Amino acid sequence: MDTLKRVFLTFYQLLKQIGQLPQTIAAALKERRRQAARNAFEVDRLDRIRNPSKYRGKD
Repeated sequence: MDTLKRVFLTFYQLLKQIGQLPQTIAAALKERRRQAARNAFEVDRLDRIRNPSKYRGKD
């Protein structure tokens, strides 16, 4: 009986995860866009540090 209960609980958790899959994918894509924006900002920041003469008078 305990084994049957575990099988049903496992199946239930699988169905629950399948239901949450679209949300998980959307969250991963959103985080990827955020990371890309952070990376672009960091590239610009490092370029300003390495080449300050290119950016004189622009701030």
